[in-house]
Amino acid sequence: MEITYEQRLQRFVDKFNEEEGDLTDYDCRKCRNKGVVAIIEDGIEKHRDCECMAIRKSLRLIKKSGLGHLLKMCTFESYDAEEPWQQQIKEKAQVFIKSKNKVFFIGGQVGAGKTHICTAIVGKFLQTSKAARYMMWRDVSTRLKAVVTTDEYSKQLDDFKRVEILYIDDLFKTEQGKFPTAADVNIAFELLNYRYNNELITIISSEKTVDEILEIDEACGSRIVQRAGEFCFNISKDTSKNMRLKGGLKK
Repeated sequence: MEITYEQRLQRFVDKFNEEEGDLTDYDCRKCRNKGVVAIIEDGIEKHRDCECMAIRKSLRLIKKSGLGHLLKMCTFESYDAEEPWQQQIKEKAQVFIKSKNKVFFIGGQVGAGKTHICTAIVGKFLQTSKAARYMMWRDVSTRLKAVVTTDEYSKQLDDFKRVEILYIDDLFKTEQGKFPTAADVNIAFELLNYRYNNELITIISSEKTVDEILEIDEACGSRIVQRAGEFCFNISKDTSKNMRLKGGLKK
């Protein structure tokens, strides 16, 4: 029996989609690591980017930022939740991923697992094909302040403003604990205000509590509070909560 054009075309498409590619870092069974999938549109075979390309880009950016190795270590499964306050944070972090809230904030005591839980959230979002970017606050803000009067400033800041998922680590951390400068506040406001207005997901860790951030700049703090809602955590300053002193991985 002679096959039709449509059947022949479908065979070509199926054959292409079954072939294995050579992309690494992420195993996608949809495109089989080719980065593209074949589809039939208007009777023609067409190729389009697989949704895994957004994940691959996110992984490259995060790896470049230095967070890559933490994604494997800092998961929900490896997060110690022996104390009630740790259990609450872990449970809420897992709920946040499926919630409509746009900000997850955790601040306070150093070494209490803030980076761990935030990285676990980012890891879960990456698994749902969302693009993410990691921003080590002190390093990036220093670079931005150095180019603030040039076109490079907007270009660099836009990369963080517009990404689907942004993780800001150690917001308002300064050298030797100095009070953030007006330039620091301007960068934070421009970044947070854009993401606030466009309802983009922002994950924030800080050694500052939200009350301390409100004292630094009420406009920044109030945007965090409003968008975070129930996902705003302040870990009281208590060295017994410093997991580094107990030999843990926490940050």
